[in-house]
Amino acid sequence: MWGIPAWTIVFYSFVTLLAITPLALVRHYWHEAQKYDWQWISDDSRNMYVDGAKTLITASGIAVALLASSTVASARTVSPLVAFSAKVAVISLISCVCLSFTVILGLLRGFERAQSRELEKQRKERKDLTPGEGRLNSAELLFILVPVCICLSSFLVGFAFLGRIVCHF
Repeated sequence: MWGIPAWTIVFYSFVTLLAITPLALVRHYWHEAQKYDWQWISDDSRNMYVDGAKTLITASGIAVALLASSTVASARTVSPLVAFSAKVAVISLISCVCLSFTVILGLLRGFERAQSRELEKQRKERKDLTPGEGRLNSAELLFILVPVCICLSSFLVGFAFLGRIVCHF
């Protein structure tokens, strides 16, 4: 087809699927939050998602460091395919790291705001104060979900291109 090798078409189809899969996941989270009022966040859920973002930062950072150290040594002998794949992988993985920090900050600040609103509501209703959870508003949830979507897509695409370097297709 158009003189493009079949493996290249398969690879880019796979990368496209990887890139859009997080969109489906995030859309599902958004849909359930709106339909069932599942916008509540607790200490435990916040910590769980922050740990997930930290894992993405660590994995991406290690991959970029390994890639950078290996390509510097062999820069003169690299094929154009490997060079392009390395660039895409590094850009994607660095994007993942940067967006993971945004996700962490969004989770931390969103939790603080949600908890504060809940405590304020309990004070007005003269209820016993139970800190540790709150309801995110739609803007706060979007501020978390949009970077999560892009971050996960970047991570998956970056690792796919790292695999492409090894396989050369």
